[in-house]
Amino acid sequence: IEEEWCTLMFFCEVGAGANRNRDYEKLAIFGSVRGRRGAELKVLSAVETKVPGHLERFRDNVITRDKGRDDSGTWGTDTMTFQDD
Repeated sequence: IEEEWCTLMFFCEVGAGANRNRDYEKLAIFGSVRGRRGAELKVLSAVETKVPGHLERFRDNVITRDKGRDDSGTWGTDTMTFQDD
């Protein structure tokens, strides 16, 4: 994913100790707005494949997060919902 989107990504552990008993891990993504969004969506797609319905809990926040933050002010993310066969 990093090579595909020209980004650098790290899992972040905040606080003392390596407490792995959480339902989630924070992922820091560094790069351009386009690269960060592409990498984020690719990771979210992989998570959604393994845990169907996971994204629905915070979808609106993710989709609108970087709206208008590129140099032209026109950046945005379009989505499409697919139905299972």
